[in-house]
Amino acid sequence: MSETLCLLIELLLGLDQSNCDPSSGPKILIIKDKEDCIYGGYISQAWDRHGDFYGDIKSFLFQVYHRASIFKYTGANNNVQWCAVNLSSESIPNGIGFGGRVNHFGLFLSASFDLGHTFTCTTFGSASLSKTNTIFPEVMECWGITHRGAQQEKQDAVKGTVLERSKEDRHMLNMVGLANFDCHRRHF
Repeated sequence: MSETLCLLIELLLGLDQSNCDPSSGPKILIIKDKEDCIYGGYISQAWDRHGDFYGDIKSFLFQVYHRASIFKYTGANNNVQWCAVNLSSESIPNGIGFGGRVNHFGLFLSASFDLGHTFTCTTFGSASLSKTNTIFPEVMECWGITHRGAQQEKQDAVKGTVLERSKEDRHMLNMVGLANFDCHRRHF
């Protein structure tokens, strides 16, 4: 993928909606919990129901508030992504997760999306993302990421400043609150 790859992000899921298509590519999950902490994770592969970990090194965890941090894949293990929604087993957690190990994820949400947990995670080199290990999501959004057509990418690649041309970097800065920027003008 080129550094000038253009991203189109569309809202797929809020707590009051159920229209997230889990099988449609990369996702960013953002959670604000009852402790007022904001954090989440990015997966580059679609959610696919498994009874084991899968995923790749492009995935990461992040915190936005109380402190801005990004936790990239460390290579410590291959426990990147978990999706065992509605699998009937006592030993398999029913929900979605990022990193860590079974019942001790870097970030985990139950299939009902009403509770989860976050622990220190060697997969991403992260500490607990919230003030407590048990989390109670207050607001949650899942954003799907799709790629614009190649022709639009070429047009966008030759326009504007370096930050305008590197949309991945711009979106990451926006996500962690370090830049307030849209596609056409700056708002500092």
